[in-house]
Amino acid sequence: MEPKTIIVTGATSGIGKGVAIYFASKGINVVAAGRREDLGKSLVEEIKDTGGNAIFVKTDVKIKSDIINLHDTAINNFGKLNFAFNNAGIFFEEAKFHEYDDNIWDEHIAVGLKGIYLCMKSQLSLMLNNQDSHSVIVNNASTVGSRGSEASGAGYTAAKHGILGLTKQAAVEYAKFNITVNSISVGPTLTDATEKILEMETEARNNFLSELNPTGELIEIESIAEAVYFLCSSGASMINGHSLTIDGGQLAKL
Repeated sequence: MEPKTIIVTGATSGIGKGVAIYFASKGINVVAAGRREDLGKSLVEEIKDTGGNAIFVKTDVKIKSDIINLHDTAINNFGKLNFAFNNAGIFFEEAKFHEYDDNIWDEHIAVGLKGIYLCMKSQLSLMLNNQDSHSVIVNNASTVGSRGSEASGAGYTAAKHGILGLTKQAAVEYAKFNITVNSISVGPTLTDATEKILEMETEARNNFLSELNPTGELIEIESIAEAVYFLCSSGASMINGHSLTIDGGQLAKL
C-alpha cells in the first residue's frame, strides 16, 4: 500500500513536533513546516534516524506564497496529501482587554486564524483530488477556543474561537467529498516551556496542577499525538466538525 502523507505546521517544537514524530513512526510521510530551519532540519534527521520519512519546508503561515510553496512541495515529493495538522500559533505575555496592543491582536489573527484559513484552503483543494480515500484535516484550537482565560488575551482567545468556526464550516461543506475536518482542544501541556512547573516544591506544584484540571497533571504530548492519529483513522471517519477535548477534565470544571 502506498504510504500516506501528512502536513504538520508548527512542527519544529512542542505539540507539532510530537505529532510529526508519531505519524512518522506509523509509516506516514511527514511534511514538517515551521519558521526555524535549524530545528526543522534537526527534526527531519531525528525522524530519518528512526526509519521514518520526512522533509522540512521553511514556512511562515502569515505569508500566502509560503503556504502555497509548502503544499506544492508536499505534492511534488509525495504525490498526494491525505492528512493535515494545522498547529502553527503564537503566544505572548498578554495585557488586559482595554490595554491590549493592536499590533499583537493583528499578529494573533494573522498567524493563529488567517494562517490556518489559508492552509485549509490549500489542503482542501488538494484533498478534492483524493475522493477515493478518506482525507482529514485536524486543527489545534486549544481549550481557550471554548472559554475565556485570565492567562490568555483577546487576540489569542479570539483566534482559537475562530478556529472552531472554520472547522465546523469546512466540515459541513466537504463531508460529501470524503473529507472530514475536526479540531483538538488541548489543555496545559508538558513542553519545554512548562517543565519549570515540575521543578516547583511539591506542595506548591500539586496545588498549581490541581487548579489546572481534575487529574492534577499536565497533558503529555504523545497522548495528543495519539488523539490526532485517531482522528485520521478509519475509526473516526464519522467524526466531523467536532472538537476533541484533551484536557484532563479542565473544561468539565467550568
